[in-house]
Amino acid sequence: MSHTIQENIHFIVFGFLIFSVLLFVLAVVAICKASKLKKRVNMFMGDKSGEDFEEMLKGYIKQSNAIEERQNRILNTINLLQNQIKFCIQKVGIIRYNPFADVGGDLCYAIALLNENNDGVVLNSVYSRDGCYTYAKPIESGKCVKYKLSEEEEKAVLDAMKS
Repeated sequence: MSHTIQENIHFIVFGFLIFSVLLFVLAVVAICKASKLKKRVNMFMGDKSGEDFEEMLKGYIKQSNAIEERQNRILNTINLLQNQIKFCIQKVGIIRYNPFADVGGDLCYAIALLNENNDGVVLNSVYSRDGCYTYAKPIESGKCVKYKLSEEEEKAVLDAMKS
């Protein structure tokens, strides 16, 4: 058997040489991949490369929870405002008119101030030589059930409901 080894020593040495070169190439490739991986990890970690990864993740989770809590508070505030805005004045209609032929100009006006449900008030200001008078009438669902509306007041309410 030793005679066979001696006769084929060149092939054996050549085989080990090729195997060694192959191992060397694999080692270089592994080192390159490890270097790329290290760069990616450093990029992922940012400037905190010395910090413990677990502590960093705990910090991010804490920040995420704080952001979620703040977002929930903001959404609650938005919902509250949406509910309250329904009762705010959203629709306005104004009509200027002249009820007296002997007085010049449209010095009188009717203004309707309504919310989302067409509830609100219509104000009528009548100017005459004797004085200026203002009347307020409640509006519910676009109508005034308690008082009769003048033509100008009705037109102001209709204009407000269209806006």
